[in-house]
Amino acid sequence: MPVLHSFLRGKYRVLVFAVAAFFLVSVGVYTLNFVLLQNVERDAKSINEGGKLRGYSQQLAKAVLTLSHESAAGEPVQTSQAQISEAYQAFDLALARVQTFAAASQDGPALELADKLDRQWQPLRDAAITLLISATPQRAEIDAAVTLSNTRNVRLLQLADDLTYEQERLAGDRARSMRVLQSGAIAVALLMFVFIVVHVARRLSQSDREAEQARRETTDILRTVREGLFLIDRNGTIGTQRSEHLARVFPHPLAPGDNFLVTLASLVTPDTLDSARQYLGLLLNERVKPALLADLNPLQRVQLAQPDGSRPKYLSFGFQPVRGGAATGITGMLVAVADVSQEVRLERELADAEERARSEVALLLDVLDKDPADVRRFLDDARAKLDGLNAALRDVAPEARAYLTTVTKVCREVHSIKGEAAALAIGAVAAQAHRFEDELGALRQRRTLTGDDLIPVATGIGRMLQELAKIDAVISRLAAFAQPAADAGPRGSETPRGEDGVLQSMQRIQRLALAVAADLDKKLRVETSLPHFGAIPEPVHRLLREGLPQLVRNAVVHGIEAAAERRRAGKHEEGRLRIELTRSADGGIELTVADDGRGIDVHALRRRLTEDGQRAAEQVAAMSDRDVIATLFEPGVSTAAAVSEHAGRGMGLDVVGALARETGARLKLVSTPRAYTRFTLLWSPA
Repeated sequence: MPVLHSFLRGKYRVLVFAVAAFFLVSVGVYTLNFVLLQNVERDAKSINEGGKLRGYSQQLAKAVLTLSHESAAGEPVQTSQAQISEAYQAFDLALARVQTFAAASQDGPALELADKLDRQWQPLRDAAITLLISATPQRAEIDAAVTLSNTRNVRLLQLADDLTYEQERLAGDRARSMRVLQSGAIAVALLMFVFIVVHVARRLSQSDREAEQARRETTDILRTVREGLFLIDRNGTIGTQRSEHLARVFPHPLAPGDNFLVTLASLVTPDTLDSARQYLGLLLNERVKPALLADLNPLQRVQLAQPDGSRPKYLSFGFQPVRGGAATGITGMLVAVADVSQEVRLERELADAEERARSEVALLLDVLDKDPADVRRFLDDARAKLDGLNAALRDVAPEARAYLTTVTKVCREVHSIKGEAAALAIGAVAAQAHRFEDELGALRQRRTLTGDDLIPVATGIGRMLQELAKIDAVISRLAAFAQPAADAGPRGSETPRGEDGVLQSMQRIQRLALAVAADLDKKLRVETSLPHFGAIPEPVHRLLREGLPQLVRNAVVHGIEAAAERRRAGKHEEGRLRIELTRSADGGIELTVADDGRGIDVHALRRRLTEDGQRAAEQVAAMSDRDVIATLFEPGVSTAAAVSEHAGRGMGLDVVGALARETGARLKLVSTPRAYTRFTLLWSPA
């Protein structure tokens, strides 16, 4: 029905109506011819029956005369009687048919002649029947029949001739009508045929002109457009039409009949190819609106593989469904390809410039509200660590195990720098360290390393040193501006190592803990307990700077639960983190970091060790709970579900363990599942 509707309303409307009229005329003529032929057939039969009436009338007259002669001669008359019976019955049958045909023709003269025939026939018929009643008819009956036959037969023959002539006239009239009708029908059909041919020829000529104009316009468009355009069908087969610019944009020739996805497979990654296949499948779905899928296009900006190592090339693929009509739906896709390499490079250069500007402003703001002595000490310590790492890279033994040990050491030191930078709220250094950790994490997962794998490690250390150099330059400039004021006033003292220094360290740690909790959408209350004591040994200061941020971050990320989880556990929504620094009577120092969070789930830790490949399942099963918990201080062991800025590297407690060993502290860990975790570091009196 939709196709018929489109034909009736489209440019073929006149042609459809002409063909329909031709068909209707043909059917009408055929039907009328059929009716006329039936009448002709009836007329022919009627003429034939009229002729029979003359024969039967003469046959009857002859039989009556024969019967008369046989009766006069005394001969048997049975044969003549049989001929009389046959003749009158045949005449009755023929007359009945003639009357029927005359009634069907509705012709007045024919009906009148048939009626006269019947009236002339009835007396003769009765006389013939009288001769058949007795086997030996009376002479008077025979003579009466002979007389009646002689007088009536001539009239019957005349009437039969008149009826036959009338029927022939009617048949001639019908034949002439049929010829006129057929001639008219042929003329109408010829006119319609000529009209259809002329109309079709005009339409074809017009269509040819329109097609030629459309072809020229399409060629002009495809030659002028600054995008690579081509069509693919539902199976991804590339069509024959495409823009000239496609050859300049697409790195490989696209031959008609090739599959688009197969061609694309050599240019993009398997993940991108799979995403593109799924995206095209969604676009071909009639129930999905393409506008809703625009942001899901995996080929909106894709980097092509360049085997020769040349500058990366970026292409943008756009897809627009092509609809063939309401009945056929989506038949394929119009693909638009544009080279956006220059645009990507400009965007990246702009983004890098903006990032450098933001980084420098953030760096300046970070440094302005810090104690320059604390920042200077951090820079000196960080540079010393990084220089030590560079020396370790130079002196590493050329074997895979030594390479992995060196990478683990770099991870530990970078994580320590990251934690101290976060405590000082120097975001630029913390962010650079986090990016470096991503690269180191990929190396540590490989397990088997070569000397070439240490090249990006050295590069990463260089970037860290550059970031520290930026901060050093900022501090030097600030110091140059502040030098006149400093010369005019009293000189400041060195960084406090007593209560003031500890207080500043605790304030930084408190800000770090609250910032991490805010990032994780957790509620936290930080409590600190500081005694009044004098100088703090440098090892303790070092652990406060480098190790305490790791313990605090560990407590907030792994220990403190989210508010909803704490409510389900019957706890207060606000988690509690307590940091205590105390001095014993014998001069020893004790640092305690405790939280009221979920504690350490030893069973979950066992599963994690097996799933991450840190230990074999049999080895984990044989380990005691104490040994399992001790693995938390090994590099790479983490219970975080994913790597984030705050957790997932498995290096935080490794840093704490290493600092405890280096500063001579005893490290104790006590935990109860779903209740609390407490870390304690003890320094014996000097």
